Amino acid sequence: MSAPTVIAEPVRELLPRVREGLLAASAAAGAQGLPGTDAAGQLLRPVVAFAGVRGEPPAGFWDAVLAVQLAHEASLLHDDVIDQAAVRRGQPTLATSRGVACALVQGDHLLTAAYRAAARTGSLEFVTLFARAVERTVAAEAAQGRGAGQVLTRAAYDEIALGKAGELLGCALASAAVLEGRADAGEVFELGRRLGLLYQMLDDLLDYCPQTDTGKPPLGDYAQGRWTWILGQAPDLRFGGEPGHAARALHRSTARGRPMARALTQLEAEGRQLRAALSRHLPGDATTVGLVDDWIARAREAVAREAVVIETPIAVPSAVPAVDLAVALRARVPALDAVDAYLATGSRSFRFASRLFSPDDAGRVARVYAWCRVTDDLVDDPPAGVDPAELLDAWLGLSRRAYDGHPTGLPLLDRVMGEMAAGGVPFRHAASLVEGMRMDLRGERYATLAELRRYTFCVASTVGLWLTQLMGVDDAVVLERAERMGHAMQLTNILRDVGEDRANGRMYLPADLLAKHGITEPALARMCAGGTISPAWRALVEELMSVAEDDYRAALEAVPSLPPSFARPVAVAAHVYRGIHREIRRNGHDNLRRRAHTRASAKVSLALAALWELFRASRGSASLGRSRTLQAGTWN
Repeated sequence: MSAPTVIAEPVRELLPRVREGLLAASAAAGAQGLPGTDAAGQLLRPVVAFAGVRGEPPAGFWDAVLAVQLAHEASLLHDDVIDQAAVRRGQPTLATSRGVACALVQGDHLLTAAYRAAARTGSLEFVTLFARAVERTVAAEAAQGRGAGQVLTRAAYDEIALGKAGELLGCALASAAVLEGRADAGEVFELGRRLGLLYQMLDDLLDYCPQTDTGKPPLGDYAQGRWTWILGQAPDLRFGGEPGHAARALHRSTARGRPMARALTQLEAEGRQLRAALSRHLPGDATTVGLVDDWIARAREAVAREAVVIETPIAVPSAVPAVDLAVALRARVPALDAVDAYLATGSRSFRFASRLFSPDDAGRVARVYAWCRVTDDLVDDPPAGVDPAELLDAWLGLSRRAYDGHPTGLPLLDRVMGEMAAGGVPFRHAASLVEGMRMDLRGERYATLAELRRYTFCVASTVGLWLTQLMGVDDAVVLERAERMGHAMQLTNILRDVGEDRANGRMYLPADLLAKHGITEPALARMCAGGTISPAWRALVEELMSVAEDDYRAALEAVPSLPPSFARPVAVAAHVYRGIHREIRRNGHDNLRRRAHTRASAKVSLALAALWELFRASRGSASLGRSRTLQAGTWN
């Protein structure tokens, strides 16, 4: 049971701060002659530990984090020996390159150093918790070995997974609470264990998705006779067969549906329960909740991709036997030479700014926007009789197939995904946007601004990151500014369309801000029906516009770093979209019955102001080094 290696977006955001603290603790350990860590990879456990901090990290915190990380790295070396793994994260394992004995000794050295790091915290309570976590991890490994070739109960599986993945994550999440002597440390530890269980469930699911690159060979669990919860969805499967057959059996449609689809539903349900528990107990923490969302999105992407590969044509739900999902998609995807006409029906701000792109860049960016528009339309205007959720699954699966270089029969899809892959842009950006569409489909409401930012990340920031990396930029600071532009533009979009969204059954405004300003549902209904726009509503709108303005300011600092042909459309698009705030004010903050839009003359004025500001900033070298960025996209 090794873990997925793709770096989740919530982890990526905290990595620089976490890596700095971890390396400092590692250097102090090195001064005592102890092995340390290079702080490479996703650093999931240190990031989860940091998510459990309230305010500033307590004394001894980074030593506690180092102890957990060293114990984890020791477990990976031992896992590679037990699993006889030749490769981890695309590189030869230590056991392969230098021998089993070397791997075992190095693992033991890391583990003993981990205890030294735990002792450096000066907290007997933490050392006790850490010792329990390590012992339970080893005990779970032993239990897994004893169960090889046997069918386990779900309870037995959970006990092993809670040990293998849960104990160290629980110790990580609770480390700050334990060091501070908080009364809720035990509850936080259990939440971390549950987070580890979900993480292990994801890893076990991905092991039966050969099309997904996890950094290790697929189908290893089945080949080694290791029962995991996935096999519980296909009780007829027995060990000893060909692993590929097992994978196909799990993904192929049967009279009872696809076993893997049932597994995905179960994973989603457990993820929702854990997400709710985390939100209740760790209010304001977007990291752990974001990790749950990210893992569920990855599971959906992997399952959808396998369905496309294994079942061609795409299986059609029995409720609509006359409709082929692939045919429905083809009817919605514009031809390559029709992209401009397709985008001409909307995307006014994009089209206005796109005139400043070079022809090659304009074409690439337009194709990305067209892909986004198709994705949006599948939810907002699905073909009659077709389940939009099924359609999204099929679209995501075909997109991944195109990204992997397999023709889909949809030239636009093949082209935009081919350019994405060729540019080294991670497919997770496309998958995140699809997850944002699913959030709309589920009609999700947002309790806090932090929760809303998860949505704005999916539907806007990911597009900005996609376009930024498509242009060859991968600087972490610049990408963070591109992400903030996405948050800003999507929040502007939400403020512009409050009334229209409400009429369609959607509400994006955070519940805590509505409560803070005393905006009740009856009061909102009265204003929508023609009542006077209240001062409280104006104050709420102004507060959210202020949040967006902060993100615009931070993001625009990166624009002067762009090459001129790229910086101009970025600056213009941002200023024109930002100008919607002025129009909302002109409308007396009535965004419930009126849709603010920037007039053509105002767009010209904003564009000229943007270009002048860009010129002055460039002359003054007000840029983020030599990095280049692109504003996050909004396509409606």
